[in-house]
Amino acid sequence: MSAFTITPYHRRHLQSVRDLMFISALVHTHLDWYDTDSWLENRESHTQLAWHKGRLVGLMANSRPLNGASWLRVAALHEKVDQPSVMRALWEAMLADLRLLGAKTVNVLIVRDWLTPHLQMLGFHYNEEIITLSRYGYELPEQHPDRPVVRVAETRDLPKLVQVDHAAFPPPWQLADDELRQAHRMCSSCTIALYDNAVVGYQLSTLYFDGAHLARLAVAPQAQGHGVGGALLADVLTRFFRRGIYAMTLNTQSSNQQSQQLYTRFGFRPNGYDLPYWSIDV
Repeated sequence: MSAFTITPYHRRHLQSVRDLMFISALVHTHLDWYDTDSWLENRESHTQLAWHKGRLVGLMANSRPLNGASWLRVAALHEKVDQPSVMRALWEAMLADLRLLGAKTVNVLIVRDWLTPHLQMLGFHYNEEIITLSRYGYELPEQHPDRPVVRVAETRDLPKLVQVDHAAFPPPWQLADDELRQAHRMCSSCTIALYDNAVVGYQLSTLYFDGAHLARLAVAPQAQGHGVGGALLADVLTRFFRRGIYAMTLNTQSSNQQSQQLYTRFGFRPNGYDLPYWSIDV
């Protein structure tokens, strides 16, 4: 193959991106609350495209660094190209962009195996597994006697949720302000926990075809160990019980033993669906 060209994404390229992602099996997406079109149009996204003779043959899209951490959100390669060369050229262009924005790490949750050898080539390393837990039933454990008040989150609460989120999680696990606002718009349930009218925790949950998914559970460090996580979890489960929904899944880091103790107490068990988490220091 002759030389190819790397360019930033522009709106006029959207149909070419759609076509590549439709025809190729080599596609990676980790977008959480967005679809591909809306992510590409998001001002917080950074996307590089690879072209050969006017045809799109590769793309890479990363999140804007948050406290130094960026995520590889979208990647795609045409199956009939020199894939390592295209991937390396996209990465070099993306890396220059992210360094200017203050990135310290780039992180990837691998949902498709084809990406792994490319990450190895670029210098990424394996960290741990993100494990999935699930439960079914309507029984709940005994609650902490001094549990907080739990209520539905309102739009005016979102700045406080961002504060709790960033205090509860280190990079790269924090949600950006726009991501949390999008999650609040898209979720089926968002509730907050309060002590003396101060927000000390929140949860976000979604519905899928035969159950619910706990997408986010965050507790401020000063309130951990006081039943906040349990109160939020019991409340959202009860809300779903009232709707006839008795199955729930969630994801957590394999190294996060504290959260796993809470989930085990509520009857969650590993279901074998784990995803590797890789990263690179830049």
